[in-house]
Amino acid sequence: MKVLFLDVDGVLNSEPYYMQHLDDMRANPIDPEGVKRLAQIVEATGAIIVLSSSWRGGWDPDPDRMDIDGQILTKELSKCDLEIYDKTDYIEYGRRAREIKAWLKESEEKVESFVILDDCNYAWDKHGLSRRWVRTDFIDGGLLDEGVEKAIEILNRKFTFTEKIKMKVLEP
Repeated sequence: MKVLFLDVDGVLNSEPYYMQHLDDMRANPIDPEGVKRLAQIVEATGAIIVLSSSWRGGWDPDPDRMDIDGQILTKELSKCDLEIYDKTDYIEYGRRAREIKAWLKESEEKVESFVILDDCNYAWDKHGLSRRWVRTDFIDGGLLDEGVEKAIEILNRKFTFTEKIKMKVLEP
């Protein structure tokens, strides 16, 4: 299984998008172009989407338990036939690397590869995850074509021996 850990703000939206859509931002804070780029990654790799964003608080596998943000995100992703498979558990603010490692450790299915799409550095290097991180930028437009290419390359790359060791030895 290939896994795409998805942050939303700074990946599927951006300052340029907000500036162009100030009047309707409450209706749709998700950039459709970012979603299309996300779909390119999923289509090219077969990856599942695991929500690691602060938006995970509003998303639930049961649509009746979602808040408005979860509903908006689900609706926008569905326009490109995308679904959220799962979400990481919340440990503590700023501990996203630990949350991702915990999800990987607890996964019942074998993870052959993963990528992290995020605009923030949550000490990825300290946790042995930097080679799996695609940094997006809120100011420059979120997920762009270069990020799509890099994410596809990472997802299609097998774990190195060192990565396997770090994932098994280091605690979340």
